[in-house]
Amino acid sequence: MEQKLYTAGELAKLAGVSLRTIRFYDVKGLMKPVSYSESGYRYYNQDSVSRLQRILMLKYLGFSLQKIEEMLQDDTDAKTQLVQQKELLQARRKQLDEMITTIEFMENSNLEDNWGYLLRLMSLLTEEEKIREQYVTSDNLEKRIRLHERYSTATKEWTDWVYERLNLCSGQSVLEIGCGNGQLWYENIHNLPEGLHLTLSDRSEGMLNQAKERISVYVDDLKERNIQIDYVIMDADELELSEETYDCIIANHMLYHVKNKEGCLAAVAQALKPTGIFCCATNGNKHMGELHELVAEFDDRIEMPNMEIAISFRLENGEELLNKFFKNVRCDRQDNALIVDEVDAIYDYVYSYPGNSPYILEQRGEEFRRLLKERIEKEGSIYIQKDAGMFICGW
Repeated sequence: MEQKLYTAGELAKLAGVSLRTIRFYDVKGLMKPVSYSESGYRYYNQDSVSRLQRILMLKYLGFSLQKIEEMLQDDTDAKTQLVQQKELLQARRKQLDEMITTIEFMENSNLEDNWGYLLRLMSLLTEEEKIREQYVTSDNLEKRIRLHERYSTATKEWTDWVYERLNLCSGQSVLEIGCGNGQLWYENIHNLPEGLHLTLSDRSEGMLNQAKERISVYVDDLKERNIQIDYVIMDADELELSEETYDCIIANHMLYHVKNKEGCLAAVAQALKPTGIFCCATNGNKHMGELHELVAEFDDRIEMPNMEIAISFRLENGEELLNKFFKNVRCDRQDNALIVDEVDAIYDYVYSYPGNSPYILEQRGEEFRRLLKERIEKEGSIYIQKDAGMFICGW
């Protein structure tokens, strides 16, 4: 059966847009006609209608024309496209909710520079921007590390527990992806074997500089043991690694930030030597659950982006993905919890969350402190279950 054809005017009427819009998308290469009449009229079919609807949807969601063109090249079926559009709309709804929350802050704020305050919040409306802002320097990361170090019930600190599982030997070549402030190596600097070649990488130049600065105090000791440390700016979403180069590659609590996980893991697998191992740490579903409940009970507007982001790569679902690239995958879980009896420790931790928590606590900080103080006075401390571990992958 021959498909019905539409003129540009008919297509515009069907979609509720102007003829000028159809012509504009034609010029931009997004809406090419399927045929022309002898007199030069453009004709479109039902597929063109669906394509135009998708363009309009993506334009409404705020995507640039260049990005829309890239997304239109995706040849997934109609049902999958509907699911994708639904997800985009849900993200848009969440963004609008955050904008409403931002305006509410403005209404209740006594700050002199209200518009500057608004702009600070608006700049953090996407998950990627929140995370990128979070890791410009190591300040927020160090606040969270302090809570985990000072109040842990584990027999070994996390960095020691991780380092022990790397089983590093003399002369090996090692890469850490997303090294942050270099905590893993700074804490174990005297345990590094002789002749080690260590490459520390991160996409944040600020983080990398802080790692280099911390480790630089040991430069003479490292030289004496023939240990070489290189610092490289590297984005895990765009990894380019030489084949069979490393004996060990580490990704410590960072894979859930990577959008292109399969591309990243493929590059890692290719870069490992035949006897090499890949060690990647993450959290489980129960990690810090009591704290998340406490924060939500206090003010459910406080965002916990790390909680949502980590869902994409957790102890419960990480093995399925890793099995696509590695023959042997083992998961070790650390037995640990936090018993916290200081208000400031938890306050600082929550304040360091990516997103809007600092701005909410600027408004309601004293209320939150009182809540924490009352809980600690009543129960003696606040118990927080940790659920963290590491996948060890090889051939």
